[in-house]
Amino acid sequence: MIEAGKLRHTITIKSLKPTRNSYGESTQEWVDFLTIRASKEPLIGNEYFNAAAVQSLVEIKFRARYRSGITNAMRIHHGTEVYEILSAINVQSLNRELLIYCKLVV
Repeated sequence: MIEAGKLRHTITIKSLKPTRNSYGESTQEWVDFLTIRASKEPLIGNEYFNAAAVQSLVEIKFRARYRSGITNAMRIHHGTEVYEILSAINVQSLNRELLIYCKLVV
């Protein structure tokens, strides 16, 4: 189990929702899916190189309590930073801890 004190950051996970603009055209916008507490950890050493071999430009890892429904089609907003989710991993498939590997959206 993750210690509560390590979950210092509030992050908002957003998903794309189909909408219509003022002209009636079909568009998509990012809407809030879930707001949770998480730790934010840069990837270092072997972990960075192993992640980069599979997914290029993996830069950061968020660690949170497990929540279902988070996919790599979503984004994370943390303050003014926006991250693309590259993978969301249910650690040991125990539904207790979630690792979310991301890259900064430029």
